Amino acid sequence: MRNPWSREDILIAFALYCVTPLSKINPSNKAITQVAELIPHSSASLIMRMQNFTAIDPNSKKIGLGNAAKADYLIFEEFKNDWGELSLLAEKLTNLALFDADPLNGAKPLSSLTNVNKVSRERHFFRRSVFAAYDNSCCITRFEIPGMLVASHIKPYNKCRSSSERTDPANGLLLNSFYDKAFDLGLITVDPKLSIHVSNKAKEYSRNEFTRQWLIGLEGNQIVRPEKFLPSKEFLEYHNDVVFKG
Repeated sequence: MRNPWSREDILIAFALYCVTPLSKINPSNKAITQVAELIPHSSASLIMRMQNFTAIDPNSKKIGLGNAAKADYLIFEEFKNDWGELSLLAEKLTNLALFDADPLNGAKPLSSLTNVNKVSRERHFFRRSVFAAYDNSCCITRFEIPGMLVASHIKPYNKCRSSSERTDPANGLLLNSFYDKAFDLGLITVDPKLSIHVSNKAKEYSRNEFTRQWLIGLEGNQIVRPEKFLPSKEFLEYHNDVVFKG
């Protein structure tokens, strides 16, 4: 007899969906097998539940199974504007540092060695969800070395009005460290059509070959569309209007 899915089980499945690249939603992902043992549901059942959110998420690039339950929709609607609460609840329910996990090694238990304060866990959730959305590669160059990638806030962290804005994956771009700095300084921006624009400030240095190739040459290029959590028009317009040195 199958175990019924509780609200808490579905919440955990949604949080895991948020921080897992679509290509890693599979039985070999150790974090998934760990969570399946805790809920308890089979790995296959958990994978199907995670894939339900692919069908629900209007910004997902892939089509899900199409058999999402009403309870899945309710969880999606409840937490799509309360990402901070989602992240905290999911880790509390599993007692796992889910947002430090990786597919090969899984997740470690939350412990005194884990930084479990609210702001820290929200930051971890944001970082992992943005990495997952862009399948662990820079949205401008497809650069993949993890230590040189940054989950960059579109609307700056210190300008966000709420925990939800600070943790919303749609307020993130995955950039290599060079473009993260250029984006934060307003030397480049991305418009709601996902096209890149270069500021006049950067163009003042057009005599430099590196600047021409790596900054000015970006004008009009498109960023890679994420697998999920399409950048919010509201956040992009904020960056265009307030941060960008047009």
